[in-house]
Amino acid sequence: MAIVTVTFRRCLVNTAEAGSKETQIGSRVFFDLNIEGREFVDVYADVQVNREGDSPLGVTPPRGYDGPLNLQVFQGLVEFYYRQVTGGGPAGLGLRLPDWVIEQEMVVQFEA
Repeated sequence: MAIVTVTFRRCLVNTAEAGSKETQIGSRVFFDLNIEGREFVDVYADVQVNREGDSPLGVTPPRGYDGPLNLQVFQGLVEFYYRQVTGGGPAGLGLRLPDWVIEQEMVVQFEA
């Protein structure tokens, strides 16, 4: 099995580009992928979370990479990163302004 290294770089929170609207917060998580020496730079996934409650996050497959990937593990890691940098979810986001950028690096590995 191939080893995937994900280097999370930044998160754009509450952006219309990722689906923000009155009932949900749309955000975009940017990262680099390294899969067996092949680099994919500035790949992203969109994250949607309801403004009310603590329901699971919706995480899209990565945009900018369409090869083999353990999608369930990947989505769990994106959710973990997002919750870490935003303070947990809607309650941690509070009343943030649109297009709030969080620059925080986190590196993880998993099997494709």
